[in-house]
Order: sequence, then structure tokens, then C-alpha cells
Amino acid sequence: MPLQSVISPQPAPGAALWLAAYAALTAAGGLPLFFVYERWGLLGFAVPAAALMALNLRSNLNRRTFSFSNEVLGILGLCLGAPAACFAARGSLAGGAWPAWGLSALYFLGPIFDIKAAALRHRVSADKSAHAAWSRMKTASLAYAAAALVIVGAAAAAGWLSAAAPLPFLAALHKTWRRGRLAPGRVDFRRLGFAEVVYSVFFVLVIGGGFLARAR
Repeated sequence: MPLQSVISPQPAPGAALWLAAYAALTAAGGLPLFFVYERWGLLGFAVPAAALMALNLRSNLNRRTFSFSNEVLGILGLCLGAPAACFAARGSLAGGAWPAWGLSALYFLGPIFDIKAAALRHRVSADKSAHAAWSRMKTASLAYAAAALVIVGAAAAAGWLSAAAPLPFLAALHKTWRRGRLAPGRVDFRRLGFAEVVYSVFFVLVIGGGFLARAR
């Protein structure tokens, strides 16, 4: 990210310009929310978001970008956008703002396991010694996907979430199970990333539609 590059010992050329452009876009979108719609409560999200971003930047600068803890912090911080968007639209945190954060975090933590499993599958194709680590990560990925589906399914059965809420988690479990059955081999990470985007869009459409329907 531009901010990380700017504060690093050797900033990339043009990083400051990109940071200024992002700051201008943020101001253009954020200032009307404060001064026109008086959504001053959004400032409450700044403290946890800044803390998580600082921890993430420190880990990145210490070359721990792909550590599990750093990736979890990044996901938790990014998912704050869900309750923040609810507050920006409604002016309050009523109507499922924090459940939206919890669901988003629960869903998007899953790909951390999936991508690490894919990286190990790729590595095993050239280094057989990584096979045990790959097996453990596949098991962890499948266990997480199954647990997430059980949690969301139970919440939907209790009426706390829409009946469609488990669908993205069911798709994620099937995806994880299917990938776990693949033999060791080289992984096309660009194609893998595109697939994750498709699954993420499906999640947003289903969960977002469910919250909108319940808010009416």
C-alpha cells in the first residue's frame, strides 16, 4: 500500500503521489458524510481501524506480511467497513451493523487458510518435505469452513439471520473440500484470486440482500 511504502526506509517512486490521491478520494467521500449528513459517529470507527492498521503496517515492515496473525488483523480491520457503511446509511448502528461485521470477519478469515493451503500444494509439487504441512493446513481449512457453516446455520435457524445466510458458507465449504482433493501441483494464483473474488461477491450479494430484506 502507498502508506506502507512512504514510511518504509526506501519508498517506491510515486508512492507519495498515490497516497495523496487516495487521501483526496477519502476526503471527497467522507467530508459530505460529516458536514452534510452529520455522521460524526463514524469517527468512532477511526480508533480501532487506526490501531489495527498500525499493527498491520508494523508487521509488514518487519517482514511478517504473510504471518497468520497479521492477515487476521488485516481482515478484522477491513471488515469494519461493514458496520461503518451501515452507520453511514442509517445514522445508527441498529439493524445488524455488528452482526454484519461478525459475518464478514467469519467469512473472510476462511480464505487465509485456503490460500496458505494452495501455497503449500504449489510448494509440494517441488518439495515433498512440505507434504505434512500441506495436509495439516488442508485439515485446518476444512475444519474452519465447516465450523463457520455450523455457526451461521445455527444463527439462521434461530431466526437471527436470513435463511439464505448459510449459502455463501456452504459454497466456501464445498470449495475447500474440492480443493483439498486435488493432487500436488503448480497453482495458478491469478486464477485462484479471481475465483476468490467471485465467491466474495456472492457473499456480499446474499448477506447484503438478507440484511436489506430484514430492515424493511
